[in-house]
Amino acid sequence: MQIGVITTYDYVDDSIEQMARELARELVAKNCIVITGGNGGLMRVLAEEISRLNGICVGILSSELEELGYDHPFRHQYNTVEVRTGMSYAARSSIVVRSSDAIILMAGGAGTLTELAMAYNMAIPVVVLEGTGMLASRLKDMFPDGYLDHRKIVRLSYAKTPREAVEIAYVKALERLNRSR
Repeated sequence: MQIGVITTYDYVDDSIEQMARELARELVAKNCIVITGGNGGLMRVLAEEISRLNGICVGILSSELEELGYDHPFRHQYNTVEVRTGMSYAARSSIVVRSSDAIILMAGGAGTLTELAMAYNMAIPVVVLEGTGMLASRLKDMFPDGYLDHRKIVRLSYAKTPREAVEIAYVKALERLNRSR
């Protein structure tokens, strides 16, 4: 099972970092392969915890990231696998999304919003981890019925804890995979 985590590369409170670490532990416990954009911030926190637990984290790197050294705050050595796309941030986002059976969204900014729209258009289920701030805290107000538009392709799900987010994402991913067989 490949679960994407779309999130921010910005610095966040320690409490949000702790949620990311808990999310990583829950994903590893379910034997999920985690797909991220490979950046710093919460993507680094997730990858570091997944690495510590001997899980698998795949970072889909943009061309901008590929050129940075591991000493840069946006680059890190914790991804199990780095896919060097040679693509811009926005272009590589399509690979992050398409490679995911379901997605968990925490915090996030404009890039996360782009990935959310891509997931919606590809009918990939998204679980929003509430209480993580930024974009994640605004989505219920922005899309009160859970759909991004009138087509009602796939409804957003919401979770209050990392464990709940993983449980929902796992079930949604299984349902999606079973429909495609």
